[in-house]
Amino acid sequence: MRKHAITISTILILFMTSFPFAQEKRSPGSRIIENMKFPELKWDVPVVGKEVARTVLDNGMILFLMEDRELPLISAHALIRTGSIYDSKENQALAGIAGTVMRTGGTKLYSPDSLNAILEFIAGYIECVIGNESGSARLSVMSKDIDLGLGLFYEVLRYPAFDSSKIELEKSQIKESIRRRNDRPRSIISREFTHLLYGDHPYGSVIEWNEVKPISRDDIVAYHKKYFHPNNIMIAFSGDFKTKDMIKKIEKVFGKWERHEIEFPEIPDVNYTFKSGVYIIDKDITQANIRVGHLGIKRDNPDKWTISLMNFILGGGSFTSRLTSRVRSDEGLAYSVRSSFSTGSRDYGVFAAYTQTKTATAKRALEIFFEDFENIKNSLPDKEELESARESYLNNFIFRFDSPGEIVNRLMSLEFDKYPDDYYQTYLDNIRAVKLQDIRRVAEQYLHPDSMTVMIVADTSALEGDLSEFGKVTHMELKEPIVE
Repeated sequence: MRKHAITISTILILFMTSFPFAQEKRSPGSRIIENMKFPELKWDVPVVGKEVARTVLDNGMILFLMEDRELPLISAHALIRTGSIYDSKENQALAGIAGTVMRTGGTKLYSPDSLNAILEFIAGYIECVIGNESGSARLSVMSKDIDLGLGLFYEVLRYPAFDSSKIELEKSQIKESIRRRNDRPRSIISREFTHLLYGDHPYGSVIEWNEVKPISRDDIVAYHKKYFHPNNIMIAFSGDFKTKDMIKKIEKVFGKWERHEIEFPEIPDVNYTFKSGVYIIDKDITQANIRVGHLGIKRDNPDKWTISLMNFILGGGSFTSRLTSRVRSDEGLAYSVRSSFSTGSRDYGVFAAYTQTKTATAKRALEIFFEDFENIKNSLPDKEELESARESYLNNFIFRFDSPGEIVNRLMSLEFDKYPDDYYQTYLDNIRAVKLQDIRRVAEQYLHPDSMTVMIVADTSALEGDLSEFGKVTHMELKEPIVE
């Protein structure tokens, strides 16, 4: 055995002395690559009026179009200004049901089964959904079937039949999701944390079965009649077409839809208050789910670029972030650790840090969270941290425009969400302009460790340590949903 060991050692020594580069950390290839020089990548953000056409039909419908001849396909994405944000607490489920059954419930001309059969035959699809602040409908067909596809899309948007059996099916599925909403700890903490921050505002409203049960077909028909008019719709088209010819086709189908003025209900404002304290929900599980945060900023905040980079350094940069490095890499307390700071919300969004760890180490994970909150507020980040965050944003920017469909949809969304026309033209410059002192400034201004909401879903009997150092401790009852 010793003889073999000496032989192997001798071979290794000869190898190392015969090939000096083997002793180095970098290969010759890496040195060649290091010395390579490349011209600066130049890429111009597509612009409405150049790469993307924009036109308005006589009935007020706004169209965005971008040609793409790579495949014989045409896609459309419609945005409708509607959503549960306009509804009372008791009607929060109405928008979602209307959005789903618009598609599943057939149309005036086509039963649900007939519509499904036609779309399957032509390998096309139409999907609809209504969320908090917008409705969305999508169409995809082969370019040879665009006339049929446009007709079906028009039928779904203007003349949905809202088949009663499909309404009941959707309500039963919502009922089942309510019944099972306490099954998964991650769903529990997401729902209860958001509800705690927003209360009964539509951003945080929790739908109950007694609100869903009485919704009728008449309610859904009235909802559709209120919001679905051409002057309240934008549609982005991309694919295998000639723009002028495509506009004529759209006008032929959608131009007969009469415009109608809409009186939008007043949107409730988010109550910008902090719900500081520790909120614990007892559940018989083996790990602790932790979420920490508070209300953040609106999307028109001029510091949004700096806040995004600050959050990347803190916990949004995956394995390179401070929270992940400490909680996961240094102390091995969790597999997934992350923070997010919403910068795209119309009203106040949320800053949150979250992880899942052994119940006994929940306190230690929270200690690290709060230490890092204070550290990023009280000292400048390393230059390397900022440059890593900056490079990530700069390098990923182009991938937001990796297809004509993505391009035309993003440019349409700018107008829909009322962003400045030059938002994407100035995006990179805004990221490049952020300095080290800016990171500390926004951390001081927008992170509030003393006012954090701390929520834990765990087996409370296994929690260790005094959690009151993070705020007043409140035990929340996990109520069983009523689905009768």
